Amino acid sequence: MARKLAASHGLGDDDVIVGREALEDLQSALYCLQAAVEDVDADLAESDDPAEVRRALGWLLDNARPLVGAWIEPRTTAPDLPVTT
Repeated sequence: MARKLAASHGLGDDDVIVGREALEDLQSALYCLQAAVEDVDADLAESDDPAEVRRALGWLLDNARPLVGAWIEPRTTAPDLPVTT
């Protein structure tokens, strides 16, 4: 029955449903990491000064750390829906 319901919504066997907030948090952290990598690439292309390399590495690590513990679990139950009367 679950497979039929999923298929009726266009979901395949490899698709999962996750909460919007969890997905948005992950996307935000990934965007920050992407921007940091681009910044560090640009900084390192301009200078190989050890102090600049250390600063760039610190910036990269600061933006990577939020992703270290990131984990998204598939939703296994329907979200609580508001009660209407």
